[in-house]
Order: sequence, then structure tokens, then C-alpha cells
Amino acid sequence: MKAIITGIQAETLTPFAYHSLMVQGGTATLPELVSDQALMFGLAATLGMMRSSVCLPTKDYRRDMEAMPWRASVLMTEQPRLLSPVVRRLNLTEEAGYKRRIQDVVKKGNLKDFFTTQEVPLGVVFTGALFGFDPFAYSGQDELVIRIGLHRNGMLRLRPVKVEQVRLNAATAALFGHELSVERYLLYGLQLTERMPVKDALQAVQQWN
Repeated sequence: MKAIITGIQAETLTPFAYHSLMVQGGTATLPELVSDQALMFGLAATLGMMRSSVCLPTKDYRRDMEAMPWRASVLMTEQPRLLSPVVRRLNLTEEAGYKRRIQDVVKKGNLKDFFTTQEVPLGVVFTGALFGFDPFAYSGQDELVIRIGLHRNGMLRLRPVKVEQVRLNAATAALFGHELSVERYLLYGLQLTERMPVKDALQAVQQWN
């Protein structure tokens, strides 16, 4: 990996949601961050580097990230916000022809046919860094738009910006067999390190091969 550090400012152009936290009647998104993996995969899609087949390959994040010329920090915001709950409907159990007994069980869970999600609103600004690659120099664009969130229905505008410190995702490091000290455990796949200088973060992610 090249020793390139690209500071990233990401602003939400549309709301986005993830099933991050189970709450009464549905789920809520972690409002303070965008994961490093969401940034890496979203950028790969924008730059046309994703698999061309309409069929999804076997899930293997390490294999996919090894094919990318970059690694990323988690994008963080100092002003986390969430929208009011939005009611959604999902009736896959009926459409898939599941037995009545299974449908009844599913309808009692957090993700029953009618459930709520809480999205991050537009206008929230996150910062972080990309390592090993400058997507703005590569594309010749001053800004890039990537898609994130459930069903890729959220949009982030990326711009270059100077960044001094970042947080890495220790869960991503673990995929590559490296252990980083965890300051905050949010989810199994989102374990934040303490803030560190971007140069130290670059040295850490250069070992993720």
C-alpha cells in the first residue's frame, strides 16, 4: 500500500439507516459514525471497482478489501443526530411462502412486518481518512458521491480535507489477523480504537494485508 493519506469530509445528502441497535418496535442507526467498511465499499462502487455480475459472491469481507488499493478509518461526527422513527413494512415471510408458524414468530420480533427505523438526517458532517489512495486525484474530481446504508439508499458527498487524528476499527484489523486496543465496543463489527495521529493510523493499516 502506498503511503498516501487523504483526509475525508463526508456530508449526508440524503438520510441513511442501518439496523445498528434494536429498540422498541424496530431499529436505530448509530448516529455518530459511518463505518470504515461502508466508506471503502461505497467508494469502490462509485469508482466502478465492484464485481460486475448481478449475483452476489460468497460473503468474505477480507477477500474483498484485499482487492482494494485503500484502507479507511471510521468517519466520525461531533454532532450526531437522528430523525424521528419512520414506519416501514417488510413482508418477506409471506412472499417467501414461509409456514404460518414461522410468520407468527417473526411478526413478534423487532423486525416484524411493520417496524420503525431511525435515520441519520441530511446535512450531518463526518470526518476521517483514506489510506493508500487519493480518489480525488484518481478521478480528477473535487468531490465524489457514494451510497451507503440499507439498500444503498443513503448518499454521502466526499471532499478532501485536512485531518489530524482518526479512529480505526479494530474489528477490521482482526479480519487481517491484527489486534488493536479497543476504547469503545459498539457492535461486533464496529470496535473503535482511541484517537490516534493519522500517520500512526497509516502505519497500522499498512499491515492489513
